Amino acid sequence: MSIIIFLIILSALVIVHELGHFLVARYFGIRVDEFGIGFPPRAKNLFVWKGTPFTLNWLPFGGFVKIFGENQVETQARPVEATGLACGESFQNKNRSIQAAVLAAGVVFNFLFAWILISLVYHSVFTGFADTVRFTVETFKALFHFSFKDVSGPVGIVGIVREATKLGASSLMMLTALISVNLSIINLIPVPALDGGRLVFVAIESITRRKIKPSVFNAFNTIGFALLIILMVAVTIQDMRNIF
Repeated sequence: MSIIIFLIILSALVIVHELGHFLVARYFGIRVDEFGIGFPPRAKNLFVWKGTPFTLNWLPFGGFVKIFGENQVETQARPVEATGLACGESFQNKNRSIQAAVLAAGVVFNFLFAWILISLVYHSVFTGFADTVRFTVETFKALFHFSFKDVSGPVGIVGIVREATKLGASSLMMLTALISVNLSIINLIPVPALDGGRLVFVAIESITRRKIKPSVFNAFNTIGFALLIILMVAVTIQDMRNIF
């Protein structure tokens, strides 16, 4: 049961994160080709909102948004989409400040979601905000005192969820808020596969006034994804060792 609760929590937080990207992208007139709940293969088309199809996918974990023009390599490989580029629907066709806003939106939404949850627990938006800021600052500081032994992966977090569930709804909400804050900070780490890494690319392009070559962008993203997968595997092994 704890595993199911953990998956629901993490999926909800990922969907909140992706909703941030989606809403800000649409606000600035960027086309979003899909908002997926879960991961492909696709199971069902749910509805269309703001011109974007919302889909339910067979892998019931997390979610994603397909923002038109966000993937430079994919866009170059699909010249038939030139109309979208010309009329300003492409992520790449927007100025750097708008690109940064879209990339940072997921992090902001995770922070806001944590604030809402903590405010509900304390019945006070002011206390909720203060605690959310405190959690954020403490999490950020922890990055500079990183110890691999102190890191919990999915297996370790399931155990924490189990204990929080025993303590009641308030404890579970506080844990969800803390995980949401952690996700926001982790996404700001300047690793190419994360929002923080994408923001670094935007900053470099803004300073140099030159677009980064798609091949370079793709190579760094691939390296970033590989590093994240290696880290996740290592943390999971660490969790298993702690259990056994």
